[in-house]
Amino acid sequence: MKKGMIGICGAILWLILSAMSGLAQDTPKAFTLKLGGGAGSLSGGDLTSFVNGANELARDISGLAGGMMYGALKNAKWGLELEGELVYNISRRFGIGLGAGYIRASADSRAEIRAGTLGRTAFGWMPVFTVVPVTVNGHYRLPVAPRLNLFARAGIGYYFATLDYKTLEERELYGLSLREENDGTAKKGGWGIQGGLGLEVRVSGRLALYFEGGGRYVTLADWDVDSYYQNSYGSEKQWGTFWFVEKKSEDTGKSYPGLEMKDREPSDPTFLSVRKARFSLSGIAFKTGIKFSF
Repeated sequence: MKKGMIGICGAILWLILSAMSGLAQDTPKAFTLKLGGGAGSLSGGDLTSFVNGANELARDISGLAGGMMYGALKNAKWGLELEGELVYNISRRFGIGLGAGYIRASADSRAEIRAGTLGRTAFGWMPVFTVVPVTVNGHYRLPVAPRLNLFARAGIGYYFATLDYKTLEERELYGLSLREENDGTAKKGGWGIQGGLGLEVRVSGRLALYFEGGGRYVTLADWDVDSYYQNSYGSEKQWGTFWFVEKKSEDTGKSYPGLEMKDREPSDPTFLSVRKARFSLSGIAFKTGIKFSF
């Protein structure tokens, strides 16, 4: 692993030194096609609060029962990012681009409580986020060497998001078992902003390599949800939206953040607060790729 990182850093350093000693900058072409990919994060918003609340509740119940908790539920934090953008070069330094991307992040996590009187209780949480952004960006390029440019971009985008998820709960007590599953799909679209800073190394008059770090700010609420619920006794289809709740536990006496999927605002005496859930697609990304000018 260390040798691989040293090799990558050495290759980047060689490209930079070669670019600084190359020929003069060419007159920019009218268009630049940018293609690349890398890794990016998703902050989660209320979804992260829900997962943290579920883990905290499980730990508290396990402690009260004198049991042990194994594992923990996790959210989809990092995943694949791909991008493509066509940039119209207004001048040597400025351009405007229309692009699209693909973001996918997933997690497969389980937690289990084992206690004498409780028997065994296992939980599973398997989310898969898929996001397709369509973006408009302004671009600025600053030549710093014959074949080396710094660049910046910023703009707005519309983000088409899908969350496919599965929840699982298994309980075993005195030889009896109960299993519950929920498979659902939630969809939502909305506006966000994005930007980035990077380094561009020109390989030839038309081809360049780029390395970029950037971020996005996107928060979506009022998701459209369809799910299929089943347990040991039957099954049913459900639909609605996600609601963020602060729910008081009768077992611990504490309140924990959680999610409810209902077609109308849920009312329960144990809910201390209720609002529509807001899932955050905000995060950072590190990408590399090529730029082809024509």
